[in-house]
Formats: sequence, structure tokens, C-alpha cells
Amino acid sequence: MDPEKIDKVKLVAAVLYQNREDLKEAFALLESTFSPIDHVGDFFPFELTDYYEPEMGAELQRGIISFSELVHPGFLAESKKITKGLEQKLSVNQKRKINIDIGYLDLFKVVLASYKERSNKIYLSDGIWADMILYFDSGDYKTFSWGFPDFKTGIYNPAFGEIRNAYKLQLRKENKALSQ
Repeated sequence: MDPEKIDKVKLVAAVLYQNREDLKEAFALLESTFSPIDHVGDFFPFELTDYYEPEMGAELQRGIISFSELVHPGFLAESKKITKGLEQKLSVNQKRKINIDIGYLDLFKVVLASYKERSNKIYLSDGIWADMILYFDSGDYKTFSWGFPDFKTGIYNPAFGEIRNAYKLQLRKENKALSQ
């Protein structure tokens, strides 16, 4: 397929935090780096694993956000490097206060970028893998056996559904503008 004909995608992030002020600071940095945040989903207690507790503390919250500008899906690896830098900028004593799992949503799936290699991930570049965590089927998002425990519960599906609806409208407008 001609790279020029590939649809742009909706940049999304799963954001994990403990302190509301840190979240506000992260949002400001993310908006100045990517584009305005156009959707903030509900944040839920991150309780199904204690993986981040030693670094970030207890009583963490995670939610889904999206950005207003559509991007080329090939931007995924670069966006992961950028968010790693933002996490480091917000760190204190080399401990993250914010975890940003950047990715994208298209009409068919949600993909997050990762520095962790696993059997289900596809290598992109610079030590970064693509991890398809959800797929859209029969009007809702479905998960895979390898999915994150909190994603498997479906708590983020409403946010992804709202983002997908907004993305469809954006895509129509963008494709219509290109055809004129």
C-alpha cells in the first residue's frame, strides 16, 4: 500500500499516576509536545497488580486520554521515546511519578508502544515494540490473553469507544478535505 494512502490514527495514552498535581503537570507537557488533549476518560484505581508500587507508590490511578491531532501510525516508536523523556523529566530521585503508555487507536484496534519484548509484540525500532492490546469487534473492544489485567476487565472500553467515535468523525473530515 502507498504510505501516503495510509489513514492517520488517533494518538492515545494510558496514564498512571498517584498525585493529581503530577497528573496536571504531565497533561501540560503532553499537550505542549503532541497536541491538545481532546478526551480524558475516567480514572480508576490501579489495583490488579503492584508492579509499579516500588517505584511510584500505592493508591495509583489509571485512565485513558487522547490527543486532537491525528498522526501517522509510523510515529508510534518516536512517540514512545518522547514520552519516556517526559516521564524522566517528571521523575524525582530517578523514580517516575507518571507512567505514560503511549499508543494509537484506529478503526480496528488499540496498539501501545513498549520497551518490553514479549512473544506477542512486534519490533518497531530503537528497542521499541508494538503491542496490540485490544481489537474492535461486534461493537465493542475485546482483549487478548496477554492483555494487561485492568484492560481485561473492560473498564477502559467506554473511553476507547468515545475516542473511536470522535476519530471516525475526524477521519471523515480529513479524508473529505483531501478529496476536494
